[in-house]
Amino acid sequence: MWWRKRLLGSLGGRLILSLSAGIVIALAIWLFVYHILVRNELYGSFDETLVARMRSLAAYAVQNPGAEGIAEFMPEFRTQQHENYFQIWDAAGRVLARAESGGGKDLPREVAVMSRPTFYDTDMPDGHRGRMVIQNFPVPEDDPRQVVTVAMAGEISTLEELEQRLHLFLFVSSAATVVVAVWIAAVSVRRSLAPVDRLSRSVSAIDVDGPYAELDISGLPSELKPVAGKIQVMTRQLIDAVARERRFARNVAHELRTPLAEARMLAEVGTMTGDCDQARSTLEEIGRTTQELEQIVESLLSLSRYESGIQKPEPEPVDLATEIRREANLLEAARETRGLTLDLDVPNEVWVHTDAALAKRLLANLLGNAVAHAPKGSRIRVTATRDGRFDVVNAAPQLTPEDLPRLGERFFRIHTGHGSSHAGLGLSLARAIARILDLRLDLSLTEDRHLVARVDGFRSLQA
Repeated sequence: MWWRKRLLGSLGGRLILSLSAGIVIALAIWLFVYHILVRNELYGSFDETLVARMRSLAAYAVQNPGAEGIAEFMPEFRTQQHENYFQIWDAAGRVLARAESGGGKDLPREVAVMSRPTFYDTDMPDGHRGRMVIQNFPVPEDDPRQVVTVAMAGEISTLEELEQRLHLFLFVSSAATVVVAVWIAAVSVRRSLAPVDRLSRSVSAIDVDGPYAELDISGLPSELKPVAGKIQVMTRQLIDAVARERRFARNVAHELRTPLAEARMLAEVGTMTGDCDQARSTLEEIGRTTQELEQIVESLLSLSRYESGIQKPEPEPVDLATEIRREANLLEAARETRGLTLDLDVPNEVWVHTDAALAKRLLANLLGNAVAHAPKGSRIRVTATRDGRFDVVNAAPQLTPEDLPRLGERFFRIHTGHGSSHAGLGLSLARAIARILDLRLDLSLTEDRHLVARVDGFRSLQA
């Protein structure tokens, strides 16, 4: 049935069912115990009264042989309300006396013993329900009765009615208690699971194709917060991974189309010429184009590794001054080709604690970006301090303040007018590496149109 699937299929329904079942079972056990206690209390008091009357009657009958019937005039047997009955027998079973309230009818002579009273639930002479106690009592040896059996009975209609009223009251109150308790349990479960419902709706509303939205984990109990936090982190990573994959595929499809078309065109033109020099020139052009393709692919793969966290930093002592000089030497040929001058204002040693390979890649991208974009014949200035901060400054007359927010975007290019070939990925790589190393990379433009790339946040090892 649908309601069973709905209850058993949800955490709230299971909690409500289990709580309701526990409440019903607990109340049922309590009702049973209460019934036993009330019955024992009511009938115990009634039995004590019967035993007291029986022993009083037996004491009189034992001491007054032949006059047992005078017991009828005892106060508790004078009424005709059919509430108390007695009967006395001798050893032969002859009736020695009976209460006149029985209308001449006998009480059943049940099995009796000498040592203790025996109780029976029986019908009274008038047909009403009653309870009887019977016991044998010894008499003197010369007494012809040999033994006196005394039975005392009393109606229990009043007790039964009282017990029924108590049971009805207990049943009604227990039923009301169950209803209220189940309602309270349902409200409490719904309120307690409200944060879980909000989290479920947040997860269900996640759009893999859209921007990531934070999950609603407010109000979650402490037992579920680690789970929700892990779900949030994994969801963010999953969406970021999907976005990276799509971005990588889109960028590859967009950026490789032109160089591939150019290489194919050059190859087709080269096959149509019979001049060896022309063919050699064509092959050189194809080589430069494939080199550009290789740089683009390598840069995109590096970005994907850094952003996905595949490449993790492994900190060690690194001398930034030495690395800056090394990268400057590697770019010497490119600088000389474009007539660039490099001014280094770097201390002899700048020791920091960072990942050596990533730090080299960061320096290479910043210096390479400056060499690729600086106007021909201009100066590039690199300064560093002993606390690990360094700046790379190059002339950028083509930049405007409006371009600064877009610097570092993938494939963002500005026409420089000096014919340099670049993919627009250098600053993107630098920003990705800076994030991995927990560094600050700030780009600013001076009034005289110089681009300043400042890196700060290294953990210095200087004494």
